[in-house]
Amino acid sequence: MSKPILITGATGKQGGSVLRALLAHPSYSPTTHPIYAVTRNPASASSTRLAALSPAIKLIAGDMNNTPAIFASLPSPPWGVFSVQLPGKTEVPQGTALVDAAVQAGAQKFVYTSVDRHGDASDNDPTNVGHFITKHQIEKHLIQAAQASGGKLSYTILRPVFFLDNLEAGFIGKIISTAWRDRVDGKKLQVIATTDIGPFGAAAFLEPENPEYKNKAYSLAGDELTWDEAERIFVEKTGQSIPTTYGFLATFALWALKDVGLMFQFFRERGFGADVKRLRGMGAGKGLRDFGTWAEGSMYGKGRK
Repeated sequence: MSKPILITGATGKQGGSVLRALLAHPSYSPTTHPIYAVTRNPASASSTRLAALSPAIKLIAGDMNNTPAIFASLPSPPWGVFSVQLPGKTEVPQGTALVDAAVQAGAQKFVYTSVDRHGDASDNDPTNVGHFITKHQIEKHLIQAAQASGGKLSYTILRPVFFLDNLEAGFIGKIISTAWRDRVDGKKLQVIATTDIGPFGAAAFLEPENPEYKNKAYSLAGDELTWDEAERIFVEKTGQSIPTTYGFLATFALWALKDVGLMFQFFRERGFGADVKRLRGMGAGKGLRDFGTWAEGSMYGKGRK
């Protein structure tokens, strides 16, 4: 029986991570789980590279503001759906519409990538951070839809912490790293590489009845460290300091971008709450990278120069 998996954000970091982890999983079968990869432009270079990974991948042209049109264009209804949205005004409408479309299409597995809001507190505390609140709203909509389905739809919610990939984002990355240095008051920050999210999404699809994933939510992190610890490790692994900029620029950015300022306040006052030790004990967490391993393989790594 064919069980197609629809992946949104397939050419992005998180969607692409899940797609690649599916292909690499020893239990993956392209005939059982063909992949419908949603992309705005199937002719783009990134889409072409994605399709070349496997004949199991079918590119689906789609606008996430028109979910019914996406589902109408699919060769067959999806058995599974992976959901990720960009923060902004369309995030909640897109996220809830995707849940509703999945239910209507008879999907049986829904994997949603959200954000950690201090471990178990994430279930009921949206926090005061705008793009944390929106994800909490989508989570609640998904859980309610799964409960209303009478067991037909199960879910897995992935709640990653601070993306290490942010540090590779050019000047914006320098602003972010400077804010970490200056505005977290020496507290430990949990971090993860986006590529390490993929194995958890893949396992949720390929082990749908596994109680570790069925109707569960997981906060995801690969390491937890202070700025000073990160700086020392980064120098050791790359031969240079973490790229930063003038402190006043980060201060201005956090003032001008209220949501980002509130996020760093959250880092300082509450922090993330993933159980890294437990995650490493799960099959999907065996390859979780700590900060040093990530730094070595990053664009700044000695082996990349």
